Amino acid sequence: MENLPLVTFAFISVLGMAVPGPDVVLAITNGSRYGIRHAFFGMAGVVLSDIVLICMVALGFGALLVASEFYLSAVRMVGAFYLLFIAIGALRSSTGSRHAFDPGFPDKAHSTKALMVRCFVVAVTNPEAWLFFPAVLPPFVDSNEPIAMQYAVLAIIIAAADVFVLMLYATLGSRAARLLAGPNAVWIDRLYGIALLGLSSVLILQSLGHL
Repeated sequence: MENLPLVTFAFISVLGMAVPGPDVVLAITNGSRYGIRHAFFGMAGVVLSDIVLICMVALGFGALLVASEFYLSAVRMVGAFYLLFIAIGALRSSTGSRHAFDPGFPDKAHSTKALMVRCFVVAVTNPEAWLFFPAVLPPFVDSNEPIAMQYAVLAIIIAAADVFVLMLYATLGSRAARLLAGPNAVWIDRLYGIALLGLSSVLILQSLGHL
């Protein structure tokens, strides 16, 4: 791999992550609820999902999934219903009177684990990721060079792009929490729930062939 292709790949990775989607919505919400530092747990889940998908592509499973409309639709449907589940939970919690920022979050070990798992599941069932990696990764891999090392380098670049972009969105969420402090904090959950509800609806319609 040459330096220029790696720079190009880094640029593509940043653009791909910057496009608003479930990962972005979760980053903004995590930043608003728990602060930037604890939003890293969610970012770790996204990075872990990308590593899993990169391994799938390296082993050839990514191309097989993309080539099969049935399995791709199945992944899309699983992700859609999980997003729907999260959206309903957010909308239900928005009816309560709580503050957006949760200062007790660092003491809830199960919550940090749940946060990481939630972001991992959302990211790994995102059909856009299943389409993105098989299309983008192979052109940057030289078959005459060690394959595993090249995919490892690409994985590091993608992980750095994930953290960079999601940190920006988490910071945006943290700033929004300060503006919506107090009784207005419930609007964060409402907007979060509505956004995920819209994303899940689009995925369900795509799975059914209506989009």
